[in-house]
Amino acid sequence: MKIFVQKKHKSLINLLTRKFILAILLLIIFSDTEFAQSYRDFELKKIQFEGNQSFSEGDLKFILASKETPWWFWKFLDSFTSFGKEPEYYDSSKVRIDKLAIKSFYNANGFFLSEVTHQIEIDSSSSTISLTYFINEDRVAEYGKFDLIGFDEMPDFLFFDMKSKIITIDSSKQYSQDEVQSNIDGIIKYLADNGYLFGDYDSTIVMMDTLVSRTNISAYFTLNDRYSVDDIRINKSGVGADDVSYEMIEEISSIKINQIYSQQQIDRSQFRLFRTGLFTSLEIDPIISEAAKYKVPILINAKVGTMNEISPEIKADNQNNSFNIGLGIDFIRKNFLGDARRLTVSLSTRIIDLPNFNFSNIFKSEEERDESYQGDIELLVKLEQPFLFGRPILTTSEGYYRGLTILNQSGVEFGASQKFDFEMPPYTFITLMRPSLNLDFINYTIDKNSTELSVNIKSTTPSLGVELGSTKTDDVFFPTEGYSLWLNPEFAQSRTNITLKGTSIQDLSGLNEIDQTETAYFYRIKASIANYLGLSRDKFSVLAFKFKTGYIQTISGRYDLIPPNKTFFAGGSNSVRGWRARELVPEESISYFGFTSENQPRGGTFLLEGSLELRQKLGESFGVALFADYGNTWNSYKNIILREFAVSIGLGLRLYTPIAPFRLDFGVKFYDPEDQKMIFGKKFFNNIEIHFGIGEAF
Repeated sequence: MKIFVQKKHKSLINLLTRKFILAILLLIIFSDTEFAQSYRDFELKKIQFEGNQSFSEGDLKFILASKETPWWFWKFLDSFTSFGKEPEYYDSSKVRIDKLAIKSFYNANGFFLSEVTHQIEIDSSSSTISLTYFINEDRVAEYGKFDLIGFDEMPDFLFFDMKSKIITIDSSKQYSQDEVQSNIDGIIKYLADNGYLFGDYDSTIVMMDTLVSRTNISAYFTLNDRYSVDDIRINKSGVGADDVSYEMIEEISSIKINQIYSQQQIDRSQFRLFRTGLFTSLEIDPIISEAAKYKVPILINAKVGTMNEISPEIKADNQNNSFNIGLGIDFIRKNFLGDARRLTVSLSTRIIDLPNFNFSNIFKSEEERDESYQGDIELLVKLEQPFLFGRPILTTSEGYYRGLTILNQSGVEFGASQKFDFEMPPYTFITLMRPSLNLDFINYTIDKNSTELSVNIKSTTPSLGVELGSTKTDDVFFPTEGYSLWLNPEFAQSRTNITLKGTSIQDLSGLNEIDQTETAYFYRIKASIANYLGLSRDKFSVLAFKFKTGYIQTISGRYDLIPPNKTFFAGGSNSVRGWRARELVPEESISYFGFTSENQPRGGTFLLEGSLELRQKLGESFGVALFADYGNTWNSYKNIILREFAVSIGLGLRLYTPIAPFRLDFGVKFYDPEDQKMIFGKKFFNNIEIHFGIGEAF
């Protein structure tokens, strides 16, 4: 049995041994240098590996000092611009570093007995060298015991709670240095969140038993004393300091005297205060120098900005699965009526689905415009307050008025909503819980200029819903691992007045119009799941998939009484990208009293769609994506037919900024359910849709 001990400090080596090793290293260095000089002008054409059963070439190349020479085009660009890449040359000194890096990488993942050798192939005619690393992985070690040392003074209930929430190591898993470090980092954070202000990590000893291929780990920590909050001191400054009281800052922070010190509580308090919009800068820290007798004071440094803001802005979004852009102006009154309330009044106008917008429509009359003319104008009044009944529940009261034109549908929407954003505790599965009460009024006219049949819909819809979400990803802008779940159930009542006019009505009924008012009760459920899988250690390559569904079921009343703004649509920049926004609707549109208009822009009552996307970053600021989307909408889940699924494929370009990613997607109709044909044999460029987007597609 062999036992290897890894400590935080180095073992001592006697002087004679050091001199012998130094002499050998010098001999190797001088001999390799002389060899390398003869190939200093040879480009490193290729790096490959043999014997790497457990890790990909991409993972191993990422840790190497040696790099393959770039493609000739990049070298050509480099010769006269700054956009290319320089040639990479063979360097034997880097090979030695590579072998040590590979060995260390395998050791860090449980392959303590691995061996690495190398071989080069020289092509004198092209002055290139191919480098091959031969890896003997040998056996992999699994976890043995994982002992935590230094927790004798911690209460048992707290120690067991920490282990249940933080420790992921078990004897059935392969040893990983990264996972051990992740557990140690989690323990340090847990200590800081539970009063151990000076809790610290000391060292780790890893003992490898080669007979049974087990690693026994002992991690040493120092707890020190457990602290609670002694005092809260507030230092405020800035132009609006007189408009914000000390009491309000303390109340919003929710830090209480005598509570156990928690860094997580400090972070949440800072987030709550920033969310009010009152402060231009904010810091909350313990006063370490005054920590004594298990007590520590907290200092809040707050710089208060102006109470009134007027800000013109250019607005861009992906609402309704289309790229929309417009102009707006916002007026914000902070600390409105006290208690950190914030009043926002916004006026904006947008062009909807900009890539397909025909600007000549602007100068045409309403009767002469085509369906590419889509836009809206909106007035929004919103009041936010950070607390409700003394609890940190962000409460948002909102009223809106919107006039819009979408395809051959025009009208107005107005209404109000009341939302309650609950602050979820740590270590919970649900990270978002937002109940809401809504009241919507709509007045839509479909095919207004049609002499054959026009439909006017007036609807009043009160509803009760809740948004539930669970987001466990490692990055907001470019997630490389984890998942996100979202569920939105909603119960609604709709009182709808439908008026039909046109020659179709006169021919079939002898009446100039049909008018009827009825009430329907229905529930609406929308859900999605997205998962992310990193394909490389640098986290630049990611495979992501999304699945989304929606369902509407009437409890009483007909389906045509469901208002159009509650139905589902597919197609667009966040949906099936081979189609325009809201273009995928049921072929068999729901009729009104037996009458149906052509190409009626009413959505379906059942939605099913998904996406598969391969994302690749090209540096920190640029990236590309290959994607495949599928989906459609139907008027019932019973109407789903496989041949009616729309399928698109495409290529996307990405620009990553500190604000958000910006994307340009080229979607191709790979299979079109309208003619039930694939792209083969069709005109390729006639089946492309271009979409702009903010943020990743999902």
